[in-house]
Amino acid sequence: MKKKFLIVFLIILLAAGAGSAVWYFKFRDDSGAATSENAVFVDSVKTITGLGGNGLVTRFSGVVEPQKTVGVEVASGMKVKDTYVTVGQEVDVGTPLFSYDTDEAQDSITQLEIDIENYDIDIESTQAQIAQYEKERAQVSESEKRAYTTSIMTAENSIRRAEYNKKSKQAELESLKKQVANAQVTSELQGVVKSINKNNSGSDDGSSMDGGYTSTSDENSNAYIVIMATGEYRVKGTINEMNVYDIQEGMDVIVRSRVDESVIWKGYISTIDMENATQNQNNMYYSSSDSSSNSSSYPFYVDMEDSTGLMLGQHVYIERDEGQTEERSGMWLDYYYLITDENDAVTPYVWAANDKDRLERRQVVLGEYDNDLEQYEIKDGLTVDDYIAFPAEDLQEGQPVTKNSDMMSGNPEDLLDIGGEEMLDGGEEVFDDGEVFDGQEVFDDGDAFDDGEVFDAGAFDDAGDFMEADGEDF
Repeated sequence: MKKKFLIVFLIILLAAGAGSAVWYFKFRDDSGAATSENAVFVDSVKTITGLGGNGLVTRFSGVVEPQKTVGVEVASGMKVKDTYVTVGQEVDVGTPLFSYDTDEAQDSITQLEIDIENYDIDIESTQAQIAQYEKERAQVSESEKRAYTTSIMTAENSIRRAEYNKKSKQAELESLKKQVANAQVTSELQGVVKSINKNNSGSDDGSSMDGGYTSTSDENSNAYIVIMATGEYRVKGTINEMNVYDIQEGMDVIVRSRVDESVIWKGYISTIDMENATQNQNNMYYSSSDSSSNSSSYPFYVDMEDSTGLMLGQHVYIERDEGQTEERSGMWLDYYYLITDENDAVTPYVWAANDKDRLERRQVVLGEYDNDLEQYEIKDGLTVDDYIAFPAEDLQEGQPVTKNSDMMSGNPEDLLDIGGEEMLDGGEEVFDDGEVFDGQEVFDDGDAFDDGEVFDAGAFDDAGDFMEADGEDF
């Protein structure tokens, strides 16, 4: 509960900070003195209750990938003779992938059988020699027996070495026989051939292989063929080091289509990979000496309850499942917008803006309480057109209000009217030529928003991917 409170409170502070600059210009007289020093910032009920389609939900970018990727390696000592699949080909369980060149293996089998037979002969000969030593030792004097004992021990050690070597050769022989018997390697899963790496074929140049080949630096670095499983998908997301602790393994999430946000899937965060960080360098917004311009991002993975309808490589949004997809009638307000009494108990009152843009303490009628979302149903007293303030001890009835949504709505007319010549209309203070939004520093060609960097080619592509340039999320 505290975490959710802090997140929303920070959002309100940011909006208030942006609004304070606008208020400074709007409510000052010609001398620069403020005429409404106690103005209160209020937020749209439509926005904060989500009835306007703009609820405060943190989203992360994600991409659909296979639930399982399998690398098929070439057996030690073997070489690929024929390959029966190509990159991009769909395979089923039992589909032949490649076959081994068994000529050398058969030669090795023959040699191993000879080696094992020789070990048997050596062992049998040495055992006969030991028997002879023991017979002769029984017929000599005590002083001569020591020499025979030493010879017997040496012969026994020779037998143990021969038996060990024979056992190793037998294991190698059995392995080769199995490889020859199973010279054709088949797929163990249904999927798509992702890559075929001829460097891992066991041959010198791959010239004896058929089919299409691609050299790859896949995570299965020793694999000859890499297969991506189909039918079951997971979603790989990315989170920045600044908010990596906003999610936890096991957390329920919603995966939302970028093209049609009404299309959703549900799942949970199975893994947060803190061991494989990637470095981001967004120096276009900071000076090169600013350490905050460098940050790390971490991958995390979402296992799906049902991946039906997802497509491999599809870009999606990931958001925490806070019940936002559940259909509820009426208006639901976060508990912290309600005024509390001296015992910190919630009361049925809010700070609202009246029709004269003045603050008033307004009574509302409370309905049910959603313990999971920490929200009260508002039965009466507020409409979607109202504006309310975040409760604070110093609020008083009659204070003038400033509507945050007016300043943050993105309406150019609203901003121009507030700032006049000094804010957005080419004045000398904030948005002047060459300082922030014009000239050569931020928005001009060659700097932050130049072609291909942020808002040009690839930023809003046909697939609906947001701020994506050259195939990567920005």
